[in-house]
Amino acid sequence: MPYCPKCGVQVETHRLICPLCSFPIPNVEEPEENPIQRDKHLLNCYRMKQTENRRRWKEARVFVYMGIAFSLVVLSMIFGVLDFYFSGKLTWSRYAITSNLTAVVSLFFILRFIPTFLPNFLGLGTTMGGFLFLIDSSNGKINWFWDLGLVICINIMAWLLILRLVIRHTRRRGLNIPAYSLVAGALACISLEIIRDLYQGVNLHLTWSIPVITTLMSLAGILLFLHLLISPRIREKFIRKFHL
Repeated sequence: MPYCPKCGVQVETHRLICPLCSFPIPNVEEPEENPIQRDKHLLNCYRMKQTENRRRWKEARVFVYMGIAFSLVVLSMIFGVLDFYFSGKLTWSRYAITSNLTAVVSLFFILRFIPTFLPNFLGLGTTMGGFLFLIDSSNGKINWFWDLGLVICINIMAWLLILRLVIRHTRRRGLNIPAYSLVAGALACISLEIIRDLYQGVNLHLTWSIPVITTLMSLAGILLFLHLLISPRIREKFIRKFHL
């Protein structure tokens, strides 16, 4: 029940004038909310939540990257000091240092600190090629990089590009995305073993890639099956629940 703003006496809801001091009672009933305005308000709240989640993900991404990068750099320094202390020069530590620094640079592109795709793609490919070149030239000469290392790098980047195109043209995304990634990894393993056999000049035969392909394809099939079972309604509820 409302109160008179002048004398403070409690009055009935339908009274327009205070029975004690005859002061007009204002209409305190709240207007009914417009459904369109309510939907806009809910949509704005949802978008604000998505923006906040993106901001938190960016902050977490920077924190994770800095932690991993710092750890790998420190490990590289420790490996170099130990190797130089016991051997008098850098021997085995060159491979460890090169691998750690390559991981730091590659993680920068994988986490997409550059928003566009092409610079990340080219940067990752260049980093991978540079890593193979440094490993091959660590003994002072180039042995297998141009005939094997560069071909492996181009092969991996080609499969990543194909995977990117498939994901980009996929409308309903869910568990099918990791399934496509596993299929691309399985096909990349086949091509890597074929490249190795061609480089060695032996007959084409699949050895280590068979169990890898079997495992990856099985997992991909399970993920695709689960993806088909999940209805769009359940997926939409899941996205709204976790603000994805």
